[in-house]
Amino acid sequence: MHRAMRTEYFSPMRWAWIIGFPLLCNLLTLKLLPEITGGWFVLTRWSIAVIGSMADVSALRVQAGWMPPLVLPWLELSATTPSFWQSWANALAALLLWLLSFVISPERMPARYALRLVGIIQACSCLYFVLMPAAFSHSLPDYFHTCLKFVLLLIFLVPWIHALTFYILDKPNWHKVLLTLLSLTYIYLEAPLHYFAAALLLHFGSLLFMPLLFILGSLMVEVLLLIALYGWVMSWEGQPSRQAELPGFDANDP
Repeated sequence: MHRAMRTEYFSPMRWAWIIGFPLLCNLLTLKLLPEITGGWFVLTRWSIAVIGSMADVSALRVQAGWMPPLVLPWLELSATTPSFWQSWANALAALLLWLLSFVISPERMPARYALRLVGIIQACSCLYFVLMPAAFSHSLPDYFHTCLKFVLLLIFLVPWIHALTFYILDKPNWHKVLLTLLSLTYIYLEAPLHYFAAALLLHFGSLLFMPLLFILGSLMVEVLLLIALYGWVMSWEGQPSRQAELPGFDANDP
């Protein structure tokens, strides 16, 4: 792969594509921001209607430096702090996860580390709420709102990430356009539904689960599914580029 990158031909037009298309995506996103956030309001209200109107949504105006003023959904749903016994019960569950990780065979090492990570995060959360429950200053609406702001940032970053990891490869241009459009559409539709489901878990559980959700169940979910889309599009077959026609380049040379 490293030799292929050294011999890859980057014409001025190709550089213009690599830089120009992400820039175009960012400009279109900036232009469509009111429609994007408006769609998030629609999806959030639909989610509330599905569960029986036990929550409400209002608008919160956001001013983020270089971006125009935005109005993001603010979820009117509460979550309580955990009780003393709930914290200790979850601490015991975290300990059991830690012990279970040693029972799993070494061939399943990723599962062992995943269980340990979940156990460590949840144990730290339990310890915090046992020692300083009143010091936790984050609320469920804060969580919902903050995660949507992170998703907006990710929407602007995705085309540039693709430019560095996919556009530079010898792939058909329509593959590159489709990967970015699929990724952005997925984020747009998934984000409000994902974080509304997380908000329900916090509502019916407690704030004890917010650290675990924020670290492993928030933006990481979007990133993992973006990686899955990347791998899927990477597997598509495409026509060879003009690289194979360059003087001195042998496509069969390892």
